[in-house]
Amino acid sequence: MNQGKSRRVVVARLKGTWLAGTVYKDFIDVLKVYAIYNRRCENKTNKIYTMWGTEFWFVGLDDPQKIHGMQTDAFWINEAVEASKDSYDQLMQRCKGFAILDYNPSEEEHWIYDSVCKREKSWYSHSTMLHNPLIPLNAKEQILSYEPTEENYRNGTVDKRKWLIYGLGKRAKIEGLVFEDWEIVKDIPSGATMFQGLDFGYTNDPTALEDVGIWKGQNSLYIHELCYKTHMTTADIIKELKQVNKGRKIISESADPRMVDEIHNAGFNIHAIKKYPGSVVAGIDKMKSMKIYVTESSVNAIKELRNYTYQQDKNGKWLNEPIDDFNHILDGSRYVVLSELLGRREPKRNLGAYIR
Repeated sequence: MNQGKSRRVVVARLKGTWLAGTVYKDFIDVLKVYAIYNRRCENKTNKIYTMWGTEFWFVGLDDPQKIHGMQTDAFWINEAVEASKDSYDQLMQRCKGFAILDYNPSEEEHWIYDSVCKREKSWYSHSTMLHNPLIPLNAKEQILSYEPTEENYRNGTVDKRKWLIYGLGKRAKIEGLVFEDWEIVKDIPSGATMFQGLDFGYTNDPTALEDVGIWKGQNSLYIHELCYKTHMTTADIIKELKQVNKGRKIISESADPRMVDEIHNAGFNIHAIKKYPGSVVAGIDKMKSMKIYVTESSVNAIKELRNYTYQQDKNGKWLNEPIDDFNHILDGSRYVVLSELLGRREPKRNLGAYIR
């Protein structure tokens, strides 16, 4: 098919650290599903997979030395609204074939609409989750909950802009964000005092575990994602904690005291947050009074920060109550803030009972 020539296809995203848990993992998983994966074809270090004479390179657009001057036969930018036009131009001017850009239209104005979609040679495909027969039921139900229906208004799940973007695939800027002032950093600095936040989930919602750094002198909050998975049992959570906890205090939700007790009995310094009326708003307000940083490898935390919004009433008025979605890592971080900065925690446990 390639007439003896080796070809190169580049798969790119804004940050190289975001590739491993997203499009690169999906690529490898699909190969395994179709039973065509060969570990000898995979260069895990450089994220290159060779198949049928074609090299698939997975690169971050934050590595300009790699994309500047890189010859390709085709390239694909995943979540292209995150990328700059310069990155697209650098790849396109050295591409022998074609480019694919995929994105949710979460910006009303963007260079893709003006500089790519309007080109005569461009082909635009508009699809929604309704066109996807393989979408998981819980994901479909979540997106449908954004639609402005009477039932969704009663349930407090309506989000007109998310419905336009994720439900109808139409251009709309996400407004009403809970957190707007935050930055991406490489790592949590050594000056921060470290804790871990834990939000339990299972079928529809993930169990989210993250490092949370508090630097009181700089009034800053740091978040680093550690785990974001569904169908995790208590044993799975304990196994994960044994790898990443490093003796840190864990602040968890209090909805399942049994799980908290089992994790404590496994030797971890875990405390369930003490909830009270208005605790969600109080925790959010305290977080908003701080400078928030999230590490660049925290893909799901960044997604939550970009999509966690307040509720609206029928008249479009923003309410001081967030929608219960895109908030699992953020909830865990809020538990830490409530506990360590606002003093809302359960009584201390008997440390002598630890078996570790």
